[in-house]
Amino acid sequence: MITPAPPRRPCRRYGADGTPCSSTTTRADGWCGRCDGYTTARPAVTPDVSAPRRSEWRWGTGTWTPGTLGMDSDEAYEIDVTPGAVATYGRVHAVVPKVAETQIRSLLEDLISEQADTERSGTGTWRIYFRRHGYGLVISADRSHVLRYCTRHAERTWAQYRTGVTSRISGPGGLAAWKREAVARHLPLPVGGKVLNLYARHTLGLKVTRDTIDDIARRLAAHLGDNVLPHWSRTEEAAVEDGHGNTWVLLRTERFPDGIVATVYATGSEPVKPPSREK
Repeated sequence: MITPAPPRRPCRRYGADGTPCSSTTTRADGWCGRCDGYTTARPAVTPDVSAPRRSEWRWGTGTWTPGTLGMDSDEAYEIDVTPGAVATYGRVHAVVPKVAETQIRSLLEDLISEQADTERSGTGTWRIYFRRHGYGLVISADRSHVLRYCTRHAERTWAQYRTGVTSRISGPGGLAAWKREAVARHLPLPVGGKVLNLYARHTLGLKVTRDTIDDIARRLAAHLGDNVLPHWSRTEEAAVEDGHGNTWVLLRTERFPDGIVATVYATGSEPVKPPSREK
């Protein structure tokens, strides 16, 4: 017997400008996949309003060592999801528990199928996460439960992020998702929103567009790899001159433990203020 398709129902998400979506959907998470997919009309935090962000990039104390989780993607729909993980997801992304559990399972499926980083703690629990993208889960030692949901993002879900929905919170200095993804293909570190445009405009004489982004990101990665990163001692904050008239500011924070290229300015000039160093 053929299982009937789920009934269509209104998409109850919002565009980045707060406009309610008018599409319909059959998806289990209630999103049509065509609008921006925000669960609230307005973000809880905005760039010009001081308030605590809801990001949950906390893994607990102790050391994590690389290991093989040994799960198939199908097991994402067999594992139990604890109320604590559901509650954290629901609080961060403003969704009801049923939707939170559905989206956690979808994230786990992608983490497994895309061979995300997997590590084990001293107590035996596992973490599987997209280091660059900022989404991950803690799994019990016996792989029977999702214990915790972790993200660096204050409101976007993994489903939104992977489809290129840009942040409403990071402000005009943040990189659009399509730019960020292009940079990630070539560079092991994220870059601040102004870095890409400043390098493209002042060094290459180019404008960043969807047609030029890959070439610009590739050339930026090569420049940093040859002239900047070898001279960075991985300190918490450093300003490195590249020998071509530019100074690059690099930071390491709790949010960016592997580092971020925060900004760049002409050597000897007043630097462009880097993004806030979130702890």
